[in-house]
Amino acid sequence: MDGVTLGSVGAAILGTSVYYMAFLFFQQAAFRMPPLRGSRPFQATWHMLTDGIWFTGGILLFIGLAYEVIAFSTLPLGVAQAAFSVSLVLLLVYATLFLGERLGPREWISVALFGVATVLLGLSGADTAGADLVARSPSAWELAVVTVPPLLIAGLVWLVGDRRRGGRHARPLAGVAYGIGAGVCSGVAETGIRGIAAVWASEGTVMAVFTSPYPYLTLGMAGIALIQLQTALQRCRIVIVATLITVTGRMMLVLCSPVLFAEPWPDDLVSTLLRTGGFMLALLAILSFPHHEMPRPGVAPRYGPRRREAALSQRR
Repeated sequence: MDGVTLGSVGAAILGTSVYYMAFLFFQQAAFRMPPLRGSRPFQATWHMLTDGIWFTGGILLFIGLAYEVIAFSTLPLGVAQAAFSVSLVLLLVYATLFLGERLGPREWISVALFGVATVLLGLSGADTAGADLVARSPSAWELAVVTVPPLLIAGLVWLVGDRRRGGRHARPLAGVAYGIGAGVCSGVAETGIRGIAAVWASEGTVMAVFTSPYPYLTLGMAGIALIQLQTALQRCRIVIVATLITVTGRMMLVLCSPVLFAEPWPDDLVSTLLRTGGFMLALLAILSFPHHEMPRPGVAPRYGPRRREAALSQRR
C-alpha cells in the first residue's frame, strides 16, 4: 500500500471519527431540547440550529464529510467502506464506558453480523477504484430512483415513530426504525459525496461542483437524516441508532452508486456471491436487532462525569 493510499485511509478514518464525534454533541443537545416531532420538521430544525452544542456538532459533522470527499477521491469503494466503519467501534466503546449504555447478546450478534457484511461488501467492490469514478450528470429519473424510496421510508418512520404508545406494559422502542430511516437518507447523502469527489477529481473547480446536482443531493438528504437522528437521540440509545444508521447507510451507498455513476455490478461469480452475502448478512443484522427495549438493570458508566452523577444520585 503506497503513501497516497495510506494517507487516504487515514483521512477516511479521521473523517468518520469526527463524524461520530458529532453524534455525541447531538446527543447532549437532545437532552436540552423540547420533545421533537417528525410532523414538525421546521420547528425541529429551528431548535437544532439555535442550540450551541448542536451547532458545534454540525460543524464537526461537515468537517468529517470533507475528509470523506478526500477519501472517496482516491480510495476504492470497498476500502473506503471498511475504513468508515472502523470508527463505529470507537463509538461503541465510548458509549459503553462513558455513557453507561450496554448491548445485549442479540444486539452484539447483530453488530458482529454487520461487521462481516461490511467486509464482504468491501471485497465485492475491491476492483472499483475511486479515482476512476465517472463524473457524470445523472438524469432526473436516476435521481428520483435514489431519493424517492428513502424519502418514503423516512416519512413512514416519522409517522410511526411519533405515534404514542400507551398501556401499562408498553415498552419503549429501541430505535431500529429511526436508525433505518436516517440511515437510508445518510447513505444517499454519502453517494452525493462520492459525486462531489468525482466532479472535483475530474474538473478541479468549485464552479463545476456547484453546478452538479451532488451538493444539493448531499445537503438535502443529510438534512432529513439529521432531523431523524436528533429525534431518535431524545428517545433511544446512541449505540443502537448509530449502528443502524451505519448498516443501512453502507447498503444504500452500494446500491445507489451504480445508478448515479453507471458503475458495473459485479459480473464474476466470486464478487457476486460476496456482494449477495454481504446484503443478506446486513439484512439479517437489521432483523436481529430487538425492536423494543428490554428491562435492564441500571449500569453506571465506568469513567467520565456521568459516573460521578450516577454515584451522587445513588446517595440521595
